Amino acid sequence: MQSKKNSQFPKIWPSKYPWLKHDSERDVMYCALCRKHNVDLGESTHNFCSGTDDFRLDLVNIHHNSEAHAWANCMEAASGSTPDTATTEQMLKSMSKETIGRIENLFRTCHAIAKTGRPFTDLDWMCKLDDMKGVNIGSVFRNDKAARIFIHFIAEVERRTLKEKLEKCKFFSLISDGITDNAVTEPALVYVRFALQGKVHCQMVGVQSVDQYDASAVKNAILKTLQTNLQLNLPSQDWARKLVGFGSNGADVMVGQNNGVAKLLKEIQPCVQSVHCLVHRLEMTYKAALKSIQPFTLLTGLLQNMYYFYHNSPLNKSNLKLAYEALRLRPAIPSRIAGSRWLPCLQTALQTLLKGYPAIVLHMSKIQEEPCSLNHQKAKDLLNLLQQMEIVKFSHFLMDVINVLNILSRVVQDQNSSIADVFATIQSTMEILKMYQTRLGPRERLVDTISHFHGHHLVGNGDISAVRLALLSNLLKQLRDCFCDASEEVLRASTIGSFKLWPDKIKEEFGETEVTVLTKYYEPVLECASVKVDEVETEWNMLKAELYNRYQSIRSLTWDSVNTDYFHKYPNILTLVDLVLTLPASSEEAARGFGQMKLTMMHLRSKLMLESVTDLMVIQMNSPDINQFDPKKAIQLWNISLQRKRRLQVGQWAVHREKSGCSSDSEWERESSFGSD
Repeated sequence: MQSKKNSQFPKIWPSKYPWLKHDSERDVMYCALCRKHNVDLGESTHNFCSGTDDFRLDLVNIHHNSEAHAWANCMEAASGSTPDTATTEQMLKSMSKETIGRIENLFRTCHAIAKTGRPFTDLDWMCKLDDMKGVNIGSVFRNDKAARIFIHFIAEVERRTLKEKLEKCKFFSLISDGITDNAVTEPALVYVRFALQGKVHCQMVGVQSVDQYDASAVKNAILKTLQTNLQLNLPSQDWARKLVGFGSNGADVMVGQNNGVAKLLKEIQPCVQSVHCLVHRLEMTYKAALKSIQPFTLLTGLLQNMYYFYHNSPLNKSNLKLAYEALRLRPAIPSRIAGSRWLPCLQTALQTLLKGYPAIVLHMSKIQEEPCSLNHQKAKDLLNLLQQMEIVKFSHFLMDVINVLNILSRVVQDQNSSIADVFATIQSTMEILKMYQTRLGPRERLVDTISHFHGHHLVGNGDISAVRLALLSNLLKQLRDCFCDASEEVLRASTIGSFKLWPDKIKEEFGETEVTVLTKYYEPVLECASVKVDEVETEWNMLKAELYNRYQSIRSLTWDSVNTDYFHKYPNILTLVDLVLTLPASSEEAARGFGQMKLTMMHLRSKLMLESVTDLMVIQMNSPDINQFDPKKAIQLWNISLQRKRRLQVGQWAVHREKSGCSSDSEWERESSFGSD
């Protein structure tokens, strides 16, 4: 059969190919499925969407096995789908294995692009690479527009999953922070922290721009983020009753006494505990305590100048390494003391100075002996500071202090740390600093009575007693005010939420006062969560007795394992523990989010729309790792959305045809073809 002039449409074909139809008026055959769903991949010679007059069996078979027809079958199977698990499985089963494999590969690639912060345009060359490796990707959805769409639905799955978790939990806290950046102007990041039967979750909700950086605008941005991304109306009674905490940085707009975001949230829920970010507070405490300490100014200036002395001169760096080799020491080049991780950076710089002191002094002494050297005067000035006894002793004293503060910083930044862990660590930190007021620390004791350090004579009397007492007093004063934003009584009571703080052996009175304080303060919230407040203290004593009788090492327990074994027996006290675990210790998660957002914007080198930034951040911060990602739910959401769009297009197309009288292969149909979607 070569044409309609010398052959007729075979009547037996529709029984084998039910999708094949015959238009008797035009004497052409067409694919009913492809026409119904406007699937047209641009077949120029034999177009089964608009119709063809070439009645050849091999062309029918080619179209039957084509990608266009596979997509039409897929959309027909899902045309009446609803977003539930059973329909998802039926839809996926109705697809061919080849079609499922192609779309899953595309979604996995897009997830990897978003997870690593790569540009959307990377999808094209990654698909070409898959072609070269023999991976069947297909010929559609290989551009940046498709990547943006797929990434949106991957993020939407994470948002829906987060909303389901929030609906199940009894309490949650908000964490928010804001910055002004060249890439994104005044955004606010919003996180939620909650506990489900002893397991703590802290996940990102979204990014929202702030028109004017004041308390009211930031609060509205937080509410809008919750509403837009999770369809969560915070002022409603159901959600307001669950809000128990708010973590933020120390800006006045967040924690201002007169008109801060924390105060505005208390109008929604009076029981909200506002916690100033401990990482930010620790930095402010440290800087305030050292602000007027002259040896600290001299020491930081010395460390900074040493860093630039070697960092800007490859010759000096190589000669310093030779000095290390001559002394048989492990090379360590002076490092910078600035940066976002200010405490670890300063700790590393001090460790390098004290361990590499003999090599550094040896190298600078050689430069000092060469008057013709360009670095002669710089080396002489640095050497004079290095040989001062006051600087050496203060360096050792500061190392003792920083080692203590660094432990506190690590606990605060740990995602698994509760407010109880942080509060207890602050108490132990203050005890150690008080001890240093009356006795020397371990590093300082090494240089208490020396006149030489690593064989080099030191000058000066080295009396730093007044300086060290002033610094320790300032630190203690600042640390006492760390929880001034929240009720200290409630935060002290939250120590029952950390097994690390439980006594080794059972004490009858342990935790009774704390449970009473918590139940009294949060009584309205607990009652709304269906907790029987009168039974909480009884359940606490019984749970405590069972745990001590069953486990030898009480401090190795976790609350999720305890919930697994005892929630059916003691649901009220374990729900109260979930509330304690929900309270935020800091806004460090938001700080991590801003760091990740800066890296993403730096990689993309462009200003994305806020919706796309939110999608990327949600995937990067909330979604599983690349090797654990399952794209089926995202494919389901995308397919449902595609079907709704198809129905809308078909309806518009029918109205357009009725008004204009255009044929099925009109320009309107070509514009709404599958390829353009």
